[in-house]
Amino acid sequence: MSEKYIGPGRVGGSIVIPASKSLCHRAILMASLAQGRSLIDNVYFSKDVEATLQVARILGTKVQADGSRVLIDGCGIHAGSSQRAASGPTLIDCSESGSTLRFVVPILSIAGIPATFTGRGKLPERPMDVYYRLFDQQGIAYQTRNGKLPLTVTGRLSGGQICIDGSVSSQFVTGLLMALPLAKEDSVLTISGTFASRPYVDLTLGMSRRFGIRIDEKDDHTFVIKGNQTYRAANLSVEADASQAAFMAAAGLIAAGDQGLMIEGLDPETRQGDLAFLKFAASMGGHIEWTEKGLKVKRSDLRGDHVFDCENCPDIVPILAVLAAYDHGTVTITHAERLRIKESDRLQAMTEEMTKAGAAIEQTPDGLIIKGGRPLQGGTVQAWNDHRIAMSMAVAALGSREGITIRGAECISKSWPTFFEDLAAVTQ
Repeated sequence: MSEKYIGPGRVGGSIVIPASKSLCHRAILMASLAQGRSLIDNVYFSKDVEATLQVARILGTKVQADGSRVLIDGCGIHAGSSQRAASGPTLIDCSESGSTLRFVVPILSIAGIPATFTGRGKLPERPMDVYYRLFDQQGIAYQTRNGKLPLTVTGRLSGGQICIDGSVSSQFVTGLLMALPLAKEDSVLTISGTFASRPYVDLTLGMSRRFGIRIDEKDDHTFVIKGNQTYRAANLSVEADASQAAFMAAAGLIAAGDQGLMIEGLDPETRQGDLAFLKFAASMGGHIEWTEKGLKVKRSDLRGDHVFDCENCPDIVPILAVLAAYDHGTVTITHAERLRIKESDRLQAMTEEMTKAGAAIEQTPDGLIIKGGRPLQGGTVQAWNDHRIAMSMAVAALGSREGITIRGAECISKSWPTFFEDLAAVTQ
């Protein structure tokens, strides 16, 4: 287990944000499903993205990487395309990537490829009941270890009328939206209950169009999908990650020098839901300005009591909690209960580690309450094997009195392996 010390300091200059992890997953998988060669530019090789690339290779996709450019010769999977049934289940190691697991399960089932899915860290315990209920409804054969990984699926998923619970994760919706166009039958996918993280599904729909797939939205919870569609090869560049930009934006708001911090690569028109961080920060009094070069962030006097609904942007909650500690008021974060089933229980983790650093923070069943305005002392904290906890505490250290030592800091490799080097490059 590695330790990383981040001292108090000022940030300045400019930083280029890595490519969106969410969009990398989608682009790689859709290119793998396509017939022909796709060029995906600006791919960022985090541990999660590497897991998806490895799955693509296992399926027979040829992957050639040249820096951040990836050439993908798709394997053209479609319903009934599998010739592997007689050879037993294909082993699919999803590492710690929930996106890889939840996206790939229905794709392989539609194609009739028997597979055993494994994972590491907290992934084996993350809920998969949405798929299990669907498998039960369709009579699809599968086996689990008391509902956890490894999961072996040997039956074939069909299209038709499908209704799933949308409150657990939008990843299940995305997995089905990628798989059902390949089915022999037409499908109607209905999302019941709360539709969690809907902006991520919008990313899926947009990427599907890039690869020639048509999905019609009957209403906000209903998708009409023609069967027997074919993914077509495409060339595209992946935009910067709004989730990762939030860490650097917070760093600038807390600790920018006189010239501020320039954040480059982020599209102001992006449909990534985590761009909400900028709206929340601005409402707290944050100095944020879009320029021709990028996003200019200045150190800000944050004030006021605020309530932030994070139903559609749960990944920004840890860094939002850090920013709230520097607000001279009380910030309440709501509708973030799904964070309890991520790489860690992020509500518990942030409560414990921010408390160690000197913050006044408490958790509620679905969120956090942070009473800001008191300086963070610093100290030693745990990363909980969770990249977003580690990166959040690193940003928190910038405005602390003594700095913060993060134990288990290597977990950042899941999404931003060069985070500490990139942060150091803009720290003065």
